[in-house]
Amino acid sequence: GLEGLEGGDMPEGMDIFDMFFGGGRRRRGGGGKRKAEDTVYPLKVSLEDLYNGKTAKLAITRNVMKGEPRKCSTCRGQGVVIHMRQIGPGMVQQMQSRCPECNGSCYNVKTAKERNVLEVVIDKGASHNTKLRFSGMGNESPNAETGDVIFVVQQKEHATFKRKGADLLVQRDIALVEALTGFEFVLEHLDGRRIVIKPPAGQIVRPETMSGVPHVM
Repeated sequence: GLEGLEGGDMPEGMDIFDMFFGGGRRRRGGGGKRKAEDTVYPLKVSLEDLYNGKTAKLAITRNVMKGEPRKCSTCRGQGVVIHMRQIGPGMVQQMQSRCPECNGSCYNVKTAKERNVLEVVIDKGASHNTKLRFSGMGNESPNAETGDVIFVVQQKEHATFKRKGADLLVQRDIALVEALTGFEFVLEHLDGRRIVIKPPAGQIVRPETMSGVPHVM
């Protein structure tokens, strides 16, 4: 069930602020609770599964709180600590950073690992970078709403087909005589069908480089 979770690269669409400030951490209007960091997994999926759809069960591990949180003594519940650094005679620089003890949550609490199995449904025709969100299934954090788990679909390369939007392209070399007089070959589709590919009688097949668009049959 974990075969799809390959690699650990940051998915496309996440920016530098996501890396440093947690991506899913946000406040609701009206000053409500902040939200714990979302947990993002890249989910590598074959072109066959994107074409046909697939349901998979994937195991994840998250942090859950054990017991009541208490206010952090290092930052006194502020979530940040202040450092003073002398940069010259009579010159002092004040620097603020996230509290290393509570990781900016303002509280200390014991945590434990919890394993859950999620049923991930990949719809037919799902595209690269589709996000599949499981609300409230992420890590728990003191004084915050539970984060989400997000799977980001990463399309694998295919040996035969290239995807262009909703179209599938096949690149095949043919001889000049075949382009002029015709040809025929059998293509196995992503759903297992075997399709006979041949141009209409009398049609000349022109290469993509001449018109800038692929030849459609």
